[in-house]
Parts: sequence; structure tokens; C-alpha cells
Amino acid sequence: MTEHLLIPIDLSYPSSWKKALPHAFAMAKATDAQLTVMTVIPEIMGGLDWRYSIRGETGGSEDFNVEEILQQARAKLEEIGREHAPAGMTFEVIARYGTVYDEILNLAEELPASQIVMAAHRKSMADYMIGSTTARVVRHATCSVQVVRE
Repeated sequence: MTEHLLIPIDLSYPSSWKKALPHAFAMAKATDAQLTVMTVIPEIMGGLDWRYSIRGETGGSEDFNVEEILQQARAKLEEIGREHAPAGMTFEVIARYGTVYDEILNLAEELPASQIVMAAHRKSMADYMIGSTTARVVRHATCSVQVVRE
């Protein structure tokens, strides 16, 4: 079975891909693995957004077009991937909308990924209280997870 690496990145934080993505591309090249770069647009809860609260809506807003945002995210993933990919290497990009760690774990199962390669940042007090995305993925993934530190 061919190795399949899943690289989740946060488009808002270059530190999530600056080291992890080149590392994953090097691993993929060395093992001839398939590579999927993904991002997750975090879910917006209806009652917490002022637009929804004022209008009494819970189903979304005309200003928040999920498909358009996902399309923009895929384009950005392509751009970032091309910056880091070795010549001739192909990769797939996937953008999802939802709870970040759930979507990472779901896609890892669907591919199926043999390994998830993701960055971790320095811990803050909030990480100890609510847990980081990386920690949740490490705890719940059914495949190996490699954490790449800054």
C-alpha cells in the first residue's frame, strides 16, 4: 500500500507550514508517498456572530458564503504548496469547513492517511486549559502523527 501523508495547515499562521510543509514534501519524495495538504475553515456558531444575533438567524448570512471561502482557501493552499514542492512533485489540496480537529481526523480516515504531519506552536496557558488542535489530533488519530516544532 502506498503511503499517504496528510498535512493540515492553518492559512492564518505561516508557522503552521513554514517547517512542516517542506519536511512533509521531503518525506513524500523519499518514500514516494501521496501528499494531501488541507486546511479547515473554522465553523462559526450562529448565536455568536452579531449578524446572526441581530437578524435572529441561525442558518448563516448572505455575507458568509462557505463555498466561496473554501474555493479561496483551496487556491491559497495551491499557492503555498507550489512554493514548497520539489520540481515535478504533485499534491492534492482539500479545504473543509467545521471543527478543525474533527475535520483533520475525518479526512485522515477517509484517505486513508498513513501519517499526519503537522506543526505545533509554543504552548500558552490556553493550551493547558482547553487543549490545542495538535494535541487533540495526536490523542485521537488512528494513524501516526508527526509533530514538527518551530
